[in-house]
Amino acid sequence: MEKIFFAAEDSNFLNELREKIDHYFKSNQRSHYANSAMILKLVAMTVIYIGAYLAIFMVEGNHLLIYTLYAFIGAWSVFLGLNIGHDAAHNAIFKNPRANRALLLVFDLLGTNAYNWVNRHLGAHHVYPNIMDYDSDIQQTSVVKIFPNDEHHAYHRFQHLYMPLVYMFYIFRWVMYRDFKDAFSKRIGVFDNSNYPKKELVKMIFFKIFYLSQFILIPVLILHVSWLFALSAFFLLTVVGSLVITFVLLSTHVGEDAQFPEPNEDHVLPHSWSYHQVLTASDFGKSNPLIVTFFGGFNFHVIHHLCPHICHIHYPEITKILVETCQKYNYPYRSEKYLISAVISHFRLLRNNSKTALSTK
Repeated sequence: MEKIFFAAEDSNFLNELREKIDHYFKSNQRSHYANSAMILKLVAMTVIYIGAYLAIFMVEGNHLLIYTLYAFIGAWSVFLGLNIGHDAAHNAIFKNPRANRALLLVFDLLGTNAYNWVNRHLGAHHVYPNIMDYDSDIQQTSVVKIFPNDEHHAYHRFQHLYMPLVYMFYIFRWVMYRDFKDAFSKRIGVFDNSNYPKKELVKMIFFKIFYLSQFILIPVLILHVSWLFALSAFFLLTVVGSLVITFVLLSTHVGEDAQFPEPNEDHVLPHSWSYHQVLTASDFGKSNPLIVTFFGGFNFHVIHHLCPHICHIHYPEITKILVETCQKYNYPYRSEKYLISAVISHFRLLRNNSKTALSTK
């Protein structure tokens, strides 16, 4: 895969933004890592997750309540990943990298694989966001055509109709298929994955068996429910989790006004690194306290791409600095007021791309 480059910074935008953010932290005598409110939130979210799981074994015989708890855990699992795992991957919670790496274990305990996710997210997506063939977080499967210039298949004409159903399998696919596919893939987007450690494969298999045993085998043995009931409850968990995570992910980079820059013949992208980050990301739901609390800063996505090392607990305040600086330098900052409008915008993108066929198979 050809190495590509960003154009040179053509303004003082990035320097001024960083200076203002540094001044914000120094003047308020704050660290850009987690504060006490962040730690309290992470502890509370973890306790609630554990409590919900233990509650499954306290309502024996009440199948409806068990289904409800599984559904709740499905959604809450996503919140744990967003708030703990994501920040930990960026070394944004603690100053000590080892402490952050320890928190990455949350991905493994939730049935996904931390090693694969870090390679996808940091090794590909954050390096070249919204670049076709380079950003593996966005370009995950040929079932959906998100990049306008991607290969077009006849079935893409219906993608805005069938993808809501497909997205319901996102977590199930991730747990049961995608991690294994990544382990045996030589490349994940731009990331060179050819030297995949055998110990990571063993670790992945161990944690997936542990995770599946938690929600399928152990309930069968302790609650004496049927295998069919346990499997259906687990499937419900993954469906609810999938709906939550896709609502989050679809609202950050892939709306109808999304930009997908391409390099020229000299392998140079049309914009500078900082302009590219602002151009390709979007915020949403900034005034919604529930979204701000549970989405782990994903709704302040532009500042995250510009300052991924800063804990998301600080994003609401420093995004104000970002907006002012973007206005000064005429950078294309975008934000949707409501989550639902951002999600609808994504399906408009799918509909637009369903009509575009550069090549047909």
